[in-house]
Amino acid sequence: MGMKVFLSHSTKDKWLVTQLEIILSRNQINCYVAEEDVQPGSALWEKISANIRDSDCVLVVLTNDGNRSEMVNQEIATAHSLNKPIIPLVETGVQVKGVLGGREYIELDKRNPYGAINNAGAYLANFKTKLENQQAFTSLVIAGLMLWAFSQEK
Repeated sequence: MGMKVFLSHSTKDKWLVTQLEIILSRNQINCYVAEEDVQPGSALWEKISANIRDSDCVLVVLTNDGNRSEMVNQEIATAHSLNKPIIPLVETGVQVKGVLGGREYIELDKRNPYGAINNAGAYLANFKTKLENQQAFTSLVIAGLMLWAFSQEK
């Protein structure tokens, strides 16, 4: 079972996203980063929204650049409309508004980002464990129901 995280961010923050990918990959968490999935001729928004839909959660890197990005704000709105868990990683001083307003977040100090990156990695590793436990429980329930149904046919 693999977990997939959609990384919503400004392309100006690619260096930060690269560090997040390294930390998350150590926990066997797959990251989707749109600019790493080049598909010439495809509709960009269709690709992005499909990958948000296919992800288990969305990690939003909300720096000053991310906060100004129309695409990041569309990705947040899409994740919200799909009821995807949204984990905000927010740069110190950035005003959190809209869908993210009132949510707890991981604070990011860009002068020393590794604490926030490690916190995000630890949080998502824990999220992955909970998700896997939930999937295992669901599989056991389905197997039990199938065995019960099979026993009723005799």
